[in-house]
Amino acid sequence: MKRFVLLMFTVLFIIFSAVSVFAADTNGVTFKTEDINCDKGRIFKVDVKAKSSEKISAVLLKFTYDRNIIEYRSISTDSDSLAYAYDNGSTLNVSYLCKDGKNIDNDTVILTLEFKATAEGQSNLQYTAYDCVNSSAESVEISQCSSGKVSVTKQGSEKSNDNEKSDTTEYKSENNESTGNSEKSSIDELGSLNGKFSDNTVFMLIVGVICGLAVGVLCFMLYLSVIKRKNKAKEEKDRH
Repeated sequence: MKRFVLLMFTVLFIIFSAVSVFAADTNGVTFKTEDINCDKGRIFKVDVKAKSSEKISAVLLKFTYDRNIIEYRSISTDSDSLAYAYDNGSTLNVSYLCKDGKNIDNDTVILTLEFKATAEGQSNLQYTAYDCVNSSAESVEISQCSSGKVSVTKQGSEKSNDNEKSDTTEYKSENNESTGNSEKSSIDELGSLNGKFSDNTVFMLIVGVICGLAVGVLCFMLYLSVIKRKNKAKEEKDRH
């Protein structure tokens, strides 16, 4: 099911790219993530930011990291966009789509990834971006991908990060008073986030939106083809 959704995203990106004949005349898009410091056993967020004079409509990203230190949990984005992540065991493949194009002129967060720090150490969160298109369905050059690193320390360390979630706040269980039980409760609740696409209603809604956009783009391409043929026929008629 996850592979099917990823395939649908990929097909949509190909359709978008097929519409474009020339790349957009811009300085390109820059992507970046920042360094994260957190305690072992905690959940933390990584914001993926983008900057360009163009509105971004779609992009694919591939993330690699030390899986012995951090563990992927979930992905989120704004209500006007769609984001999907598929972990194949070696890379985390991320798809981003915004129908009307997202304004990213000032290091805008396009999506957020959540990870769990499973062991002490340091992990580079490296990634590459490709197949980026703007709101006019034109291919946009990717000028830079700046990646951060994740530093995990033992619990109780003074180092912390604003993107780190505390077990004593949002995810604390009322029935668990000890630190160990609170942490386990946090893990169990967050684990359900990975299964958000298991709901058939949500899955079909996402597939429906993707198919609708794909049909719209195909109709637009067909319209352009018909106009082109009419113009060609008119030119031939004028010659005679």
